[in-house]
Amino acid sequence: MGFDSHKSTVNYYLPLKKTDSLLRELKALDRVPSQETIKVALFYVGPGQWTEAEILSNSYFDASLSYRTFVQSLGWSVDLATFKGYTGKLEHDGSDGKTCPYFFEDGIEIVFHEATSMPTDINDTRQLKK
Repeated sequence: MGFDSHKSTVNYYLPLKKTDSLLRELKALDRVPSQETIKVALFYVGPGQWTEAEILSNSYFDASLSYRTFVQSLGWSVDLATFKGYTGKLEHDGSDGKTCPYFFEDGIEIVFHEATSMPTDINDTRQLKK
């Protein structure tokens, strides 16, 4: 139903016309999250690392204990294969890693794309997937 009050002083409803455009817009509206969603990229930069390739090639075991402790303090580690919440477009098939840090409170969801937990492709020197 649509609201239309410009024809008289009495408010009345007019039915909306069911068009492809209307249905497309309603479907898009259904995909809008009801809470704020934020994705944050995290990178570990080791001593003496300056280039993008060096930084993106770091694995979880290359990161310092302080960094790993910091990442763990950001939220809960969620299993991407089964998690139904906001993932910021991280894949569920394991290609972006098995887990990621996630935080939710007061209508705000935050997912952290933590590069050292993502798989390193030895054939890609730039690590474009990360």
